Amino acid sequence: LSKPIPTGRWPGVKFSREEVWNGKDGQTEGLIRDWVRWQERPDRYPAFETFRAVLRRVSPPDLGKLEVGDPVRLPGEIRTIPTLIHPYGTVPFLFESAGIKRIVTLAYLIVWAWEEHKIQARESGKREERQMVVILDEAEAHLHPKWQRVILPALLGIAADLSPELSLQLLVATHSPLVLASSEPIFDQVQDKLFHLDMMTSGKVTFNEIPFEARGSVDSWLTSPLFQLGHPGSAQREDAIKKALNLQEKDSVTKGQIEEATQQLREYLAPEDPFWIRWVFFAEEHGVTI
Repeated sequence: LSKPIPTGRWPGVKFSREEVWNGKDGQTEGLIRDWVRWQERPDRYPAFETFRAVLRRVSPPDLGKLEVGDPVRLPGEIRTIPTLIHPYGTVPFLFESAGIKRIVTLAYLIVWAWEEHKIQARESGKREERQMVVILDEAEAHLHPKWQRVILPALLGIAADLSPELSLQLLVATHSPLVLASSEPIFDQVQDKLFHLDMMTSGKVTFNEIPFEARGSVDSWLTSPLFQLGHPGSAQREDAIKKALNLQEKDSVTKGQIEEATQQLREYLAPEDPFWIRWVFFAEEHGVTI
């Protein structure tokens, strides 16, 4: 979003988190005031219904749809504070979890930017844009795994809440295999791209396109070239399995070596770990009963 200045240039605006919530003179009223203002005058501010629709779309699966409650006054606060209704009660926004705050703030910024753009386009006599780009870093930050698995598809649907003619492009950075797994049903090989950012020991960062492959499970994503983990479990589990595999590849091993490896596997592998199937057969061949 940009604001016009006399020279005709359209500089970008920058907000800190505090300014997003509490406002910045001459640029935004902030989430707290805008939310309450929109809610108290929905006849005047259609942005409120858009905001509610976006909140419902990006809601956490385990809490149900995010619904707006009545604003309240809190001790020590001169402002009226918006609230959200949860199965366990109504919570003032200031007391919400970090995950809820982050997603609600993102929803507000997208709606606010779109509404401000419409106002500026109307005042300048220009046509509204038909494209919006949203850049999101650490998409999974503060989100429960259940939420990480649905947030990307939910964000892609926001364009329909803003305008039927709007096309939304997302640039999302993530360290979460769940976010990547959630992209499989919606990834379009024609228009979507997957990139890997890798920092070299010299400090140089490379930016490479990676062919997108549906991997099915989080474990498969963890062991993909993007995350480069040999095994999806703990480092100790990986080390125990590597040692066991090395024994299996040797021409000659002793019963004591197999017993030692078995003890290490017992310590770090779950009873249902699939590696046991392979190891039990090998150990029993060499006289070690698991």
